[in-house]
Amino acid sequence: MVTLAVVCVGLVALPGLAAADDTTVSYDTLRTGWDPNEPNLGPSAVSASDFGQLFSTAVAGQVYAQPLVVGGTVVAATENNYIYGMDAVTGAVKWSRSVGPFWPASTLGCGDLVPNIGITSSPVYDPATGSVFFVAKVNDGADAAHPHFYMHSIDPATGAERSGWPVMIQGQATNNPGNTFNAETANQRPGLLLLGGVVYAGFASNCDYGPYVGYVVGVKTSTPAMSTLWSTESGSASAEAGIWQSGGGLVSDGAGRIIVATGNGVSPAPGPGTSPPGTLGESVVRLQVNSDGSLTAKDFFSPNNNSKLDQDDTDFGAGGPMGLPAGFGTSAHPHLMVQSGKDGRVFLLDRDNLGGMGQGPGGADASVGAPAGPYNGTWDHPAFWGGDGGYVYDVENGGYLRALKYGVDGSGLPVLSSAGTSSSTFGFTSGAPVVTSDGTTSGSAIVWVVYSSGSDGSGGQLRAYDAVPQNGQLHLRYSASIGTANKFATPATDAGRVYVGTRDGHVIAFGRPTTASLTSPPTDFGSVAVGSTGHTTVTVTAARAVTVSAISATGPYGATAPALPVSLSTGQTLSVPVTFTPTATGGATGSLVFTTSSGTVSFDLHGTGTKTGLGATPGTLAFGTVPTGAHNTVSVSITNTGTASVTITGSTAPTAPFSATGFPANGSTLAAGASVSIPVTYTPTVAGNQSGSLTVTSSAGAVSVPLSGTAVTGAAHLSISPNPLDFGQVALGQSATKTFTIANTGNITLTLTKAAPPVGVFNTSTPVSEGQQLSPGDSITQTITFTPTALGAASAQYSITGDDGQGAILEKLTGTAVAATTGEITSGIAGKCLDDNNLNADGTAVIIYDCHGGPTQTWTVSNGVLQINGKCADVTGQGTANGTKVELWDCNGGTNQQWTAEANGELVSVSSGRCLDDPASATANQTQVQIWDCNDGANQQWTLP
Repeated sequence: MVTLAVVCVGLVALPGLAAADDTTVSYDTLRTGWDPNEPNLGPSAVSASDFGQLFSTAVAGQVYAQPLVVGGTVVAATENNYIYGMDAVTGAVKWSRSVGPFWPASTLGCGDLVPNIGITSSPVYDPATGSVFFVAKVNDGADAAHPHFYMHSIDPATGAERSGWPVMIQGQATNNPGNTFNAETANQRPGLLLLGGVVYAGFASNCDYGPYVGYVVGVKTSTPAMSTLWSTESGSASAEAGIWQSGGGLVSDGAGRIIVATGNGVSPAPGPGTSPPGTLGESVVRLQVNSDGSLTAKDFFSPNNNSKLDQDDTDFGAGGPMGLPAGFGTSAHPHLMVQSGKDGRVFLLDRDNLGGMGQGPGGADASVGAPAGPYNGTWDHPAFWGGDGGYVYDVENGGYLRALKYGVDGSGLPVLSSAGTSSSTFGFTSGAPVVTSDGTTSGSAIVWVVYSSGSDGSGGQLRAYDAVPQNGQLHLRYSASIGTANKFATPATDAGRVYVGTRDGHVIAFGRPTTASLTSPPTDFGSVAVGSTGHTTVTVTAARAVTVSAISATGPYGATAPALPVSLSTGQTLSVPVTFTPTATGGATGSLVFTTSSGTVSFDLHGTGTKTGLGATPGTLAFGTVPTGAHNTVSVSITNTGTASVTITGSTAPTAPFSATGFPANGSTLAAGASVSIPVTYTPTVAGNQSGSLTVTSSAGAVSVPLSGTAVTGAAHLSISPNPLDFGQVALGQSATKTFTIANTGNITLTLTKAAPPVGVFNTSTPVSEGQQLSPGDSITQTITFTPTALGAASAQYSITGDDGQGAILEKLTGTAVAATTGEITSGIAGKCLDDNNLNADGTAVIIYDCHGGPTQTWTVSNGVLQINGKCADVTGQGTANGTKVELWDCNGGTNQQWTAEANGELVSVSSGRCLDDPASATANQTQVQIWDCNDGANQQWTLP
């Protein structure tokens, strides 16, 4: 008889990390984002009335890099190439320094990270040298086309640079000698990795502007010198395959081992993982550090649809890889990692045998089981919680914060099952999660994540969620505004505080300002049967003199308070009987709340409700809309909700178009509290709504899980019009604004997988978000402004890619800067001039007045626009009827602000075809002009400057 049991995992101490420091992105080299040393960031502490913002320190430039915390100093870096050391408690700046001029993003016309690029990736601290290492892009070449990247090494206590540093990053790749590092087009986004006395940095590009290739660069920590330069592509004219990882760090799971994820490029053909080809786009790659310091690819995994991922710019490496800690795995697959990208599938991979390309049955993927999803795509890197059986957390673009439960299916294969989501969705550029806890104590974990409403980072918030979902939902425990969120922000955690950098140039800390007046560890009731009551006593100790005036409990908990008020001196204790009466199976979190003379103090309560039988999480599987010919895989966890082992007696698989694998074998046992995951796949072949179910039976009863999905037939289609977008002639120093439309003209949902806006003379303040979905018939209007800075022709492009198979569509932007004509606009009647009525506000009447050559009559005429003092002559309310008045309004590029000059002196409104008209040939000063049917009269004849 086979026994299925819960894997119990002890808290693993990670080497080289001090319990009170956060010294690398996502906390450790596996990039779990899990800080297990935070007893003061438990649920009750986060819900306390005094939990909130501790400080907000202004810095020079955007903070894209995760702050580090080293020995009581917060080290923060900015895109303006400033590095700061701040007091971890007060936020006071201890020291700051510039490491050189920042590089202007407008050099390439890339609007992704604007306006300045300096220090983008998260630094790393090396205790052996006592140094913080970081990479800066510096505009110190002959011109902006020749910047340099430098690796710096500084003392975190003073900011002083070590002797001989920084080190310039340059040279040719060891595995592709003809490929020379190009600092202009390179972008260093992934967090740095410290491994074996070398700091490693990953590189990609800015906005996919070439030429570029993915690189891993190594710089020695003991001496200021590079150790290696390796490229993701060799022997290929196409190159690319950048290492972005949305800022996630390069991963290492042991000596000499580095793991990275790549984006679109030249992807591998089918082949074994242990024989990596020279071209490694759309791949997870394991590198080995050789004895001479060089790097060699030893293993890889690439999805078997990598050519479509390339075509649609659905980067596998948009997300960063994460290794699961020791103890989460099986004897066949002891070392696991998670990788997800823009197509929304969540892969489990074996770090020792990644799986190559197309090496599964029938050319399928040789990942560890079928990937979960697809869900919404991820532009982040996941986090992990090692308590309560293990959870993986991912933030979806335009989707949810999703908790995936780690488990093992009936055949002993590790799987991830979607266990719950946030109630609300996250906008593009929202950040990567991190987890804090008190070891592996149930009920002590919180998931922290930075929320953004969209591509501009507006509506930025720091959010805190309970780590274990209840009834399929992650409870939002705390949120606070942080201003403008940076792109893919990762919080840092240390000593009961959470630190976040922002796009509007601040480092903000959250926590509790004072030590609580009462102390007590969290209380866990263990297992209690549903409908019955568990009892325990919670004892609190006074940290200082305090009076307790009220005691209560939240959730399925009760408290019996002693006679109150009670005054306690320092060190005195107070015991309170507490009960737990669960109403449902599974974990339940609550608080024991003390109202005191020093404020409200709460302590965490946790217990697990049990009931004889089987339960399912989630209780139903809804696959949503799936195109025919595609598939979606979601796992369900079948749990023994009782307190004694049960025997599996049978299973009923669903019928087509649903299928399931990994059912527990008949006769196997499921230990109390243990679960088995069953992957279920929906593969529709015809359109329509479909339903089904699966059932597992046991000696203690059965559980049935309803299944549902909707199939559609068709295709999405990205259309952009007009293309090209020509601005015509625009006066130097003036601006013109036009729009183009992004539409889905297909009949199923389209996802925009890439949107690289321009910056410079062509720009937009509201770029479309990557990951945005357009339903059939939906469209987006994108506004572009042309502001020339030099005479002559100018051009740029806006690259947009959808998942419809067309590849990138380039919206071409053109315009010509001309010298503006400036002066009076005179009427054919009585020598009057157009005048702005001595006002410069929206709605001001445009009038005729005696010509005097003053500023109220000095018009700039360019590209059919009549502009004065920053306002444009505008047909009121976009009207087209005879007699519609003309006024001043903010220039917006509308046709009601555009005029065509005819040879006979008429100025024809483009929006109506009617002429600028002096009403009734009036000669009185301050007569407001209008539009009227063109009649070749003197009152419609105007002389331009």
